[in-house]
Amino acid sequence: MRILKIKATGLNLFSDSLELEFVTQQRVRNESSEMLFKIAPKIYQNNVLAFIGVNASGKTMTLKLISFIIQMLNNESINKIEKNEILNGISNNEKITLETYFSVELENVYKLVTIIKKDENSIEGESKYIIEDEKIWKKAIKDIKTRKSLFEFDGLDPIQVRKGDEEFLPEDVSIVIAINKKSNTKIYYRDLINMTNINLIRILGDFPKELITFLDPSIEYIKPVVDKSEEKVEIRLKFKGKEEIIMYRTSEMAKYLSSGTIKGINVFMYAMMVLERGGYLIVDELENHFNKEIAATLIRFFLDHEVNKNGATIIFSTHYAELLDEFERNDDIFITRNNGGITVENLSKILKRNDIKKSEAYESGYLRGTTPMYEAYIDLKTAIIETAANLR
Repeated sequence: MRILKIKATGLNLFSDSLELEFVTQQRVRNESSEMLFKIAPKIYQNNVLAFIGVNASGKTMTLKLISFIIQMLNNESINKIEKNEILNGISNNEKITLETYFSVELENVYKLVTIIKKDENSIEGESKYIIEDEKIWKKAIKDIKTRKSLFEFDGLDPIQVRKGDEEFLPEDVSIVIAINKKSNTKIYYRDLINMTNINLIRILGDFPKELITFLDPSIEYIKPVVDKSEEKVEIRLKFKGKEEIIMYRTSEMAKYLSSGTIKGINVFMYAMMVLERGGYLIVDELENHFNKEIAATLIRFFLDHEVNKNGATIIFSTHYAELLDEFERNDDIFITRNNGGITVENLSKILKRNDIKKSEAYESGYLRGTTPMYEAYIDLKTAIIETAANLR
């Protein structure tokens, strides 16, 4: 299953409707050289989606929305999805509409419209939600001739409608479960949003020696041994020219490994899984604990035909404008802003040429709202001067 487009209306933190397209919006000039995944003739999926903006512009909340929809499409209860905080803030008479377009086995494209409201029976202080109404439309990919027609379902009757009396369907689970069971499909994904500031190894396995050397050349090896029968773990760590260190808890590794090495192991190991299966990797603040080259290397793997053979997609947020220069295209970059509500704008809508250096356009303020406001800078400068004077 591949997500093609998301449209969300009624979310408290977002301004008006939010639309995110996962397919290319600019012309594809060279199918063989551009790192894209072909969905249909002249329709391609971007394998890297970057969200960039100033602090508190809504990058993390946008990633959480994507993660929420992936989990909803994977049959998860909307009340049990960890990222369901995006629903917070709606009153009893308000509704959230999620419009999701996705493909299954590159044979059919589906349009799913899900209307969510607050459960009137929620206990005070605890918000619960139900799916009030839902419809699914379907059409064959072979009948799609243009990118515009990809999202047009006018004149088609829904193939499934939520009636509200389904015997075995909980009121907080999407009817997409029927399609998933019939096609035996789910979205493979790894969500690292909550690991941004946690300095802890999240995965144990055979870490490739090449990965460890890339992250820290001073390490000779890291060998985790997991005894599942006794629920024990033993981690052997050896630095070059030093005695071997044996640890029995993953938390001990933070004593010896840098935060960058720990994050690198987590992110690159999960990236390998996603690249193998053609799924989604979601990372918040990709550059956190990384130098620019390590972050850029990860992006390049998803843009490399030899490495990314199954159309895997990395979705990440960043403050590093320089990372934007890794992209040849503009339509895989989104600018987030928050002015009374989060908005997300595709870079291709405001920067028509691909040959302009993206980092310079971002840092110069040409893209509007991508640099701290001058007035805020002056106010901060004044406050620092006054505070320093009072401390004398």
